[in-house]
Amino acid sequence: MKQKGLNRYWVDHPFYGKETIGEYLERQKVKQTSSGKFILYHGTPKVGGATNSLWKGTLLEFDEESARHFAQRDRDINSKDIVVHELHLDPDEIDGGVFPSLRMAIDLEVEA
Repeated sequence: MKQKGLNRYWVDHPFYGKETIGEYLERQKVKQTSSGKFILYHGTPKVGGATNSLWKGTLLEFDEESARHFAQRDRDINSKDIVVHELHLDPDEIDGGVFPSLRMAIDLEVEA
């Protein structure tokens, strides 16, 4: 049986023991929207980066500044050439880890 939501077990952490995704998100102090979705960020180049969707396994960040930094650090581009997507995610869309990632592909809500 697959576990869903905040009680979904994700790892036997060397320091924290067995941890659910809910415990992980709480420990990381991830902010939530008023509807209960979790706010995470992904930075990508404006030219040649993700425009419509993100793949399963895409790395996420806890704040906009970190997302911008990691999107530009291995590329020869200016931070103004990075777009940071604020993602509102359900627990089932998030995998924990040193850096959180997507458990599944998602569509991006892009401003026109």
